[in-house]
Amino acid sequence: MVFEEIGGRMLRRTLESLWMVGWLLLCWVGCVDSPTRVGGESVVDVTVAVSQGVLIGKVEQGVRHFRGIPFAAPPIGARRFRSPLPPSAWSGDRDAGTFAPRCAQLEIASGRRGSMGAEDCLYLNVALPDRTSVARPVLVWIHGGGRRVGDGRRDVAEFVRETDTLVVSIQYRLDHLAFLAHPALTAEDPARLASGNYGFEDAIQALRWVRDEVSVFGGDPQNVTIAGLSGGGTMVCGLLVAPEAAGLFHRAIIQSGGGCWFPTEPIELGEERGARAANELGCTDPATATRCLRSRSVDAFFRIAPTVDNPFPALSVQWFGAQPILGGRSGHLVDGHVFPRSWPHAFLSGAFHRVPIMISVTEHEGRRVYGELMYRMGARPIEAEQYPLALTGLLGSEALAERAALRFPVGDSPSESFSDVATEAHYTCPHAELAAATAAHTPTWLYRFRVDGPRKSDRIELGAYHGADTELLFGRERGALKPEQERAAERLRRYVGRFMRNGDPNGGTDVIWPRQDSTSRAQHLDFGDTPRVAEGLEASACAFLREVGWVELPVR
Repeated sequence: MVFEEIGGRMLRRTLESLWMVGWLLLCWVGCVDSPTRVGGESVVDVTVAVSQGVLIGKVEQGVRHFRGIPFAAPPIGARRFRSPLPPSAWSGDRDAGTFAPRCAQLEIASGRRGSMGAEDCLYLNVALPDRTSVARPVLVWIHGGGRRVGDGRRDVAEFVRETDTLVVSIQYRLDHLAFLAHPALTAEDPARLASGNYGFEDAIQALRWVRDEVSVFGGDPQNVTIAGLSGGGTMVCGLLVAPEAAGLFHRAIIQSGGGCWFPTEPIELGEERGARAANELGCTDPATATRCLRSRSVDAFFRIAPTVDNPFPALSVQWFGAQPILGGRSGHLVDGHVFPRSWPHAFLSGAFHRVPIMISVTEHEGRRVYGELMYRMGARPIEAEQYPLALTGLLGSEALAERAALRFPVGDSPSESFSDVATEAHYTCPHAELAAATAAHTPTWLYRFRVDGPRKSDRIELGAYHGADTELLFGRERGALKPEQERAAERLRRYVGRFMRNGDPNGGTDVIWPRQDSTSRAQHLDFGDTPRVAEGLEASACAFLREVGWVELPVR
């Protein structure tokens, strides 16, 4: 941040304090107006002043909500495919009672090849209990969705009430608009000589905003935990490695972050993929490629996305038709700027931000990711004779699939068998390696969640599916929870709340959860209805996947 910007912010704060001092002394976050009622619920306004201006939020069911707060300038027009800039100030009061549009993303629900959401989407939301406190621990939540879909509209009210913490949920650019690299984009910035990774830079900019502004909400900028599920967990891994994120957070929670341990790609590979995308968009002239890419409609990027980045072609053709599985084995680039080295090498060598880390997997990760979601996107159930082909699409090699079919034979439900292989290959084993690597350098806790989640499917037995622990952690509106789910939710909130406060999940009467060690024993908390300490997180399956080269181990 330049000195002029810092000085301007200080001056603005001084001027604001002169005319707001009277009522700022009366309330720690802001002024409360007369209550209104929405849907039978009493809702009151609450006001807070940040550096950019005044925000008018809402108090709902004992929680203060400030929604749709800009943390960066809109990445539109000439700012597309560039690093984010700080947000501009606004005049007057800004309504912070409703969510901002989600970031532009593939519209998968309708089956059309196009986009939904908006390119102007770099906004965050703040939620905290409606009671006076200072220096609350802060959780910065990063949504999942394979870094291709999703938004920051997580309902965290129950979590903040029960843990007495403050939650900031952020949005970041997605898919091509977030991660497209191109030789022309790289060349236009001589200071960096890099392109791609814009979504990670958005998250870093959000953390800078939290550092500078969260104290006016009553949060502690010196006690910030970053956390994310799935693609959001992968984002957390990236922030642990990114040099520019140094000092912006103090703990990290990775929930089912499937992409953390896969090899980071060189920028040249990303540029090749970006050049193919540019060609699909008609931007074939290198001399005008940047101008051309910035002139194309948002929808155009999502119409061509499946044709240029399809990580599982066998699955896509056999079970999806024109719709591929979202995601891939990497998508983050060693660009020499955001990421100077491969993530696995960084974790193994200790070249990451050595904060306390909590890592989780669920027992049936793949049941929802590769089972239920596949069906929702038009897939047909896998038959026994199709099982080897499905494994080929998952693992990318017919020879590897043949060996995997022997090690993981098809059961009564081929779809469940396939999903369970995906659980081990994409989540359990990579996370066991990640935990062993980080534990050699920083306190690390690993758990495997084995309580069935509240979602149901008439197609597949979901069990402890991908995201089940997150749904119970934050609370879920639809349907009552079973007693064992309620117990798991309360216990998980206690562990996470203590981890946020102290950098250690232990305390109270809960089962003592030992740190992960740096060996292959994968000591972890077996988080069933009655948690216990266990070792050997799918040791046999992981040994097989290491042997065949799926869980790739860089030189230690």
